[in-house]
Amino acid sequence: MNELLRLSGLSSASLQQELKRLTVGGVVLSSRMGNLRVFQANPNSPLFHELISLTRKTCGVEAALMQALMPLRPKLARAFIYGSVAKQEDTFASDVDLMLVGVDLTLAEVLQHLQTAEEALGRKVNPTCYTMHEFEMRRVDPDSFVNKVLAQPTINLLEGDQDGH
Repeated sequence: MNELLRLSGLSSASLQQELKRLTVGGVVLSSRMGNLRVFQANPNSPLFHELISLTRKTCGVEAALMQALMPLRPKLARAFIYGSVAKQEDTFASDVDLMLVGVDLTLAEVLQHLQTAEEALGRKVNPTCYTMHEFEMRRVDPDSFVNKVLAQPTINLLEGDQDGH
């Protein structure tokens, strides 16, 4: 409760009222651990997956990577997350697989910009970088790593590139 008060900036009465409303509505589960009251999102709520999606976009992996890649944006044609994070099968210990396609990208430059995101997320980010020509050449080969990645869910990190592929 104290952590929620600190994070939300709400008064104790307002926070308790909102939590009660969310608990009664089945969006949040409440339990006691000793003298602590613990709240968590209810995985059986019809809103659960939408809440996860919204949280990821606003303060999760997507947001952190989008911010980290901002200085590289002029060089990027495509940027997307793949693997366990995109499949929503990741855990707190999972690394983040990132594919970048662009012009004049160097791995050293990419790693430098991703360092802040790694620290903020507490996760390793594994970028795979291709030139646009390399990426297109690999797409021609049906058995390529690129096509295996594109056959799975991905999360687009560049606005305007809707398909991410």
